[in-house]
Amino acid sequence: MDPNLPPDETPQHVSQEAFQETDLQHPYSTFIPPIVLKHSGPGLASFVISLVTLLGYIISVAVMGSIIAPYINGDNTLSPDSKSVFGIGVVVIIILAFVVINIVGVVLGIVGTVMKQRKRFFAVIGLILNSFIVLGIGGFFVFALIYSTAL
Repeated sequence: MDPNLPPDETPQHVSQEAFQETDLQHPYSTFIPPIVLKHSGPGLASFVISLVTLLGYIISVAVMGSIIAPYINGDNTLSPDSKSVFGIGVVVIIILAFVVINIVGVVLGIVGTVMKQRKRFFAVIGLILNSFIVLGIGGFFVFALIYSTAL
C-alpha cells in the first residue's frame, strides 16, 4: 500500500479488491490496473446521426422518385402538377435539414475525437461518415447546379 494514503482510501481508478489482491500477492508491487475507458458520448452521437441521416437520405430519394414517377412522359420530360411540386419541395427541405444535422454530426465527431480518456472509435467513424455524406451531398448540389445552367 502507498504509505502516503490513509489505510482505508485507495486511488479512484483502482478497486478495493484489485488493490488487496495485488497487495497480497506481491507486497512490493507497483502495478496499477489500467483505467477502463468509456466511449465518448459526442462520438457515439455522431455515429448514430450518420446512420440515421443516411437512412433518411435513402428514404427521401425513394419518396421523391415515387412522387415524380407518375409525371414522367414517354420522351423523358416532366409534366408535374402543383401537388407534386409541393411534395418535391417538402422532400428537398427535409434533405437540407438532414445536411444541417450531418454538419452537427461532424462537429460532434470532432469533439469526440479530442476528448481525453475516452475511446475514439465511434467518434472517428461518425466523423468520417458525416464528412463523406456532407461532401457527397454538397458535391451533388454543385454538380446539379452546374448541369442545370449548362442546359
